[in-house]
Amino acid sequence: MANEFNDLFSGNLDSTMDFLNERKPSSKDGIYRVDMSKVTDKKKGYRAKLRFLPNLTKEGKLGPAAIEKITHYVDIKSDKSLSGWFDSAKNFNEKCPLTDLYYQLKNSKNAILMEKAECLKYSKKYYSYVLILEDEQQPDLVGKIMIFQYGKQIREKIQAERNGEITGVPCNVFKLEDGKDFVLVVKETAEKNQENAFPTYVNSMFVPEKTSLPIYFEERRAFKNVPLVDGKIDPKSQGIVKEFLLKRDFELEDFAPKRLTEEEHGKVNQIIAFLTGKASSGFAKEQKPTSDDFDFDESFTAPSSSSSSSSDDDDFFKDL
Repeated sequence: MANEFNDLFSGNLDSTMDFLNERKPSSKDGIYRVDMSKVTDKKKGYRAKLRFLPNLTKEGKLGPAAIEKITHYVDIKSDKSLSGWFDSAKNFNEKCPLTDLYYQLKNSKNAILMEKAECLKYSKKYYSYVLILEDEQQPDLVGKIMIFQYGKQIREKIQAERNGEITGVPCNVFKLEDGKDFVLVVKETAEKNQENAFPTYVNSMFVPEKTSLPIYFEERRAFKNVPLVDGKIDPKSQGIVKEFLLKRDFELEDFAPKRLTEEEHGKVNQIIAFLTGKASSGFAKEQKPTSDDFDFDESFTAPSSSSSSSSDDDDFFKDL
C-alpha cells in the first residue's frame, strides 16, 4: 500500500493541474459555500482562509487537482417543469444541443428568438478539495476538508501563482511541502443599471509566504504545519498526512460531469421545441437533437430583448 502513495510526496503534482489548461444548494453535499446572509459588515464582506489540497483518492492514487465541469442552467419562467441544470456534452468533447440552441437563437436576428436565448445560461466551474483554516461567519467548519466550487476569477489566481506573476516565484498552491494559504474575500456587487447583486472574488488572494501543509488536531482545536526534511515532507509524518487527507465525508469524483440520461435527453428535446416554437411531436423522445433541428422562421419581429446580469465568475458563454 505504501507504494501507492509515492506520487503524493514525489513533487509530481504538476501532472494533476490539467484544469488550468484552456480547453441546488445543500449544506450536506460536501460543498463549501459562502453564505452572504451571515455577513454583518457588507463593506468587509465574507472572509475566510482556505488551503487548496491535492486530490488523494481513496485508492491512494493522485487524481486531478481540480475537476472541471461545464453546465447549462435552463430558466424558463413560464414553464418551470423545463427549468434545471444539465451537464454539457462539451465535457466529453462532443457537440452540445443546448450550446447549439443558444447560438442559433442568439444569431437568428429575430428579436423574440434572441430574447429566448437568455433562458439558457452557461457555466464553467472547477471543484477542488480545500481545508478550512479560518471562517469568521461559519466557525464550525474550521478544520474540515470540503469541496470548493469556484470559477474563472479564482482559477486565474491559481494560474498567476503557478506562473509567478505575483511574487516572481512560481508556486503550485496545491503542494504539501510549499503551498500557500488562500485568503477568501467575497463581496456583493452589481452591474450598472442592474438591481441583482452577485458575489465577486476580486479581492481574494494567496498569502506571499509558502508553508507546508497545516494539519488540524481536533482534540487541541489547533493547526500544526507538517515538518520538512530537505524541503520534503518528513517521511515519519507521511502516514499522518495520508490519514488526514482521507479524513473527509465526500469524494471529489462525485462532482465529475455525467452524461445525460434518456429522461434528460427527452427534457432537452422539449426545451428545444418550446424555445423554437416547434411542435413537441417533432422531437421523439428517442431522437437526440442536432444542429439540423434549428431552422427558424424570421418573418416576425418584436421589441429588442432586455439585457441580463451575470457574475464574472460564471462567465456565461464568454469562453466557448
